Order: sequence, then C-alpha cells, then structure tokens
Amino acid sequence: MGSPGRALFLAPHYDDVALSCGGTVAALAGAGARPLIVTCFGGEPAGPLSDFARFQHARWGLAPDEVLRARRAEESCAASALGAEHRWLDLPDAIYRGERYRSDEELFGEVHPDDAGLPGALLAALAPCLDGVDATVCYVPLAVGGHVDHRIVCDVGRRLARAGHQVWAYEDFPYAGDPTGRKAVLTRARVVSDGQPRIEVLSAERLERRVRAILCYRSQLPVIFRHQGDPAESTRSYARTVGGGVPVERFWPVGDTASSSR
Repeated sequence: MGSPGRALFLAPHYDDVALSCGGTVAALAGAGARPLIVTCFGGEPAGPLSDFARFQHARWGLAPDEVLRARRAEESCAASALGAEHRWLDLPDAIYRGERYRSDEELFGEVHPDDAGLPGALLAALAPCLDGVDATVCYVPLAVGGHVDHRIVCDVGRRLARAGHQVWAYEDFPYAGDPTGRKAVLTRARVVSDGQPRIEVLSAERLERRVRAILCYRSQLPVIFRHQGDPAESTRSYARTVGGGVPVERFWPVGDTASSSR
C-alpha cells in the first residue's frame, strides 16, 4: 500500500466503490490512510420522475419518497464496514436527469449531449474534497459495462490525472464478473489506461469486510446480482479469479491523455 496518506475513491452511485474495491478501502483504513468515498451522483431528482426511474424504484422495492434515505443508509452501513469516511454530492443520478435516459439501452448507450458539462461540474463539486486530501491518489471506475455515469466519472479521472493527481481505475464489479467481463476489462483498459495494472492482494479479513459492505446494499442486490447468483460467493470468486486463486483487486493507471469518455 505504500506509506499512509489520504485516498479519494469516486463512486458514480452509492454502491460502486464497496462492490468494486472495498477490500483495498478496508486495507487503507487499517493502515491509517483515512480513505474517503465520494458518491458523485447522489442528489435529488432534477425534476418529476420519469417512467424509467419509477421502474427502477419498483425493482428496488422502494417508494419514491424513501429511495434516497434508504440508499444513503446503505452507503453509511458499507462505509462503516470498510472503516471509511463518506460523502455524497448533490448531482442527480442519470435516471433522475429528466428524459435523457429512458431505458437500459440508453443508460448503457451514448452519453446524452445535455450531459457534456457534467465532468466539469463534478470537478467543481469535488474541489472541497480534493483540498482535504493529504495525498494525490484518486480512484475512479474503469467504466466496464459502459454505464453513462461510470463513463462520466472515468472522464473526471482523466482530467484529474491531467491536473497532476495519481489516478487509478478500479474494475467495476459485478459488470467485470459477467461472462464477457474479462474481455470487457481488457478492452476498456486499452482505452483508459497508459500502463500495467497494479495488484492489491487481499487478506481473508479484508475480503470479508468487502463482502460485509456489499451486503449492506439490500435494495440493490437482487437487481445487480440477478445474473450472478449469491453476491458474497460471486464477489469472492471474481477476486480469486483475477488473482489466479489468491483474492486480489486490480487497478489500472489512468493517463492524462487516455480517451476515457469513449
């Protein structure tokens, strides 16, 4: 892990960091690094809910007026399990940005033209968090799976790298654990990264803390693991597969010229 220093983990949504690299967050916390998880799209809906947003709420088993409260409680539970601090920004999730994304196909399709200014807005909103970071290490999603919000936050990572920060991209789980995940990770890494990946070996205790954090997201688990079965076993299996039998988390260096918005 190197010498302790603050690390900033950017999550597009309330569950992404715990899902993808919670073991590393827990290890940094154990080393005294005071990791900070920031949920980028954690705000209220920008206007009336679209039919697609209502459909998502129904999948989660949550009424519209309880979604943010429930999701923030889940995030607090996960951050506590990992030993991390957490914050959320006021920018709304893609499904709450009017009619820009009206289906899964659009959510995993092209970034809407009206979202072109979001990377800049995110950087401005993140300024207080960056001012409080002792080290210049930031973690962003690799954007495996192609979710528009993941790609936008990945683009923010490229801009942070250009500004002189050391930026690492984590492999978005469970997207990376899909049957086509290995190919998708390598394809995405060629777009985003400018070097060889870094491997963080997880002790059994750190892996289990990641699992405990993931299990905090009770509203999300039936949806995001619907193709992979048991969330805990799926998480352990992917970590061991990447490490050739040893549980690991893998991070890709983000270059300042990598075209991560693609």
